[in-house]
Amino acid sequence: MVKRKNPEDFFPVEEYPSPRLTEEMLKDIEEELKPTPYTKKPTELLPTLVQEIKNAKYKNFIVDLSVAHTRAPILEACGGSGGLRELGIVGDAMSIIRADAAFDYIMNDPTNDVTPAAVGILEDQFEIEEVYITNAAAAPGNIAIVRVNWNPFLIRLR
Repeated sequence: MVKRKNPEDFFPVEEYPSPRLTEEMLKDIEEELKPTPYTKKPTELLPTLVQEIKNAKYKNFIVDLSVAHTRAPILEACGGSGGLRELGIVGDAMSIIRADAAFDYIMNDPTNDVTPAAVGILEDQFEIEEVYITNAAAAPGNIAIVRVNWNPFLIRLR
């Protein structure tokens, strides 16, 4: 068996021409390797594309205005018991579809301010956990339709 002592015996040695680095080339390389300074202010907000999640469900609540209500949760004002919380709904928007007589509503907490209702009112800048209805008894047959929109796929952190 023949022992080989030099690596050249295993691999042929090829010579490649080595480029000579000039001083100009070195300067270019150094410039490329320098970290670039951050040009944006840390407080500056950059535009971000956000996909808006649309409402997926809604429910029309038909309130009997011929019966007087005082800060009654909406489901109770419709003849049931409880309100949106009992239905597991957190609304994204609420609108008044119909109002045969005057009534007021309060959102989320019965101690909040009263808002006079009118057809076409749209509340969409709140998460609506509850709607409370207040009215004086009107003539029989008078109703109000309050629509609450929500998306059950939204994740709400508590």
